[in-house]
Amino acid sequence: MKKIICNSIEFVFVSEIESMTGELIILQFGYGWKKLDVTEKPVYGFDTKQANPGPVMEETVTAVTRYVKDAMLKTHSNFPVILRMKTDTDETFYVGSIQYPVITEVSCDMIFDTYTFKSKSTP
Repeated sequence: MKKIICNSIEFVFVSEIESMTGELIILQFGYGWKKLDVTEKPVYGFDTKQANPGPVMEETVTAVTRYVKDAMLKTHSNFPVILRMKTDTDETFYVGSIQYPVITEVSCDMIFDTYTFKSKSTP
C-alpha cells in the first residue's frame, strides 16, 4: 500500500523523546520536531512479510530535498529517528517508535539529496 504524503515530513531523534505511547509523543525539554523541506511529494509504502518468529511490517518513506552539504540528517544519519507526516487527506501519522526506530539512508548528486527511511516492526 502507498500513501501520498503532503510536502511535510518532520522528524525527531529518538534520544530527544521523553516518552511515547501510541501516537502521543512527549519530547524532552528544549527539543522540537525538525522539518525536512522536500522538493516533491514523498512516497510512503509498507509491506507485511511472514518471518520465522512471526509477521514483520516493513515501512519505507522516500523523500527528495535540495542538496545541502551539512544537512542535519546527513551528518547524523546513523541516529535513529521517528517521522511525523500528513497525508493529502490531512491525516497525521508516524513511522517508527522507540522500540522500532527509523533508519535513514541518504544519497546525493550535488543537486538533490534522496532520503530513504526504513523501519521494521511487529504488527
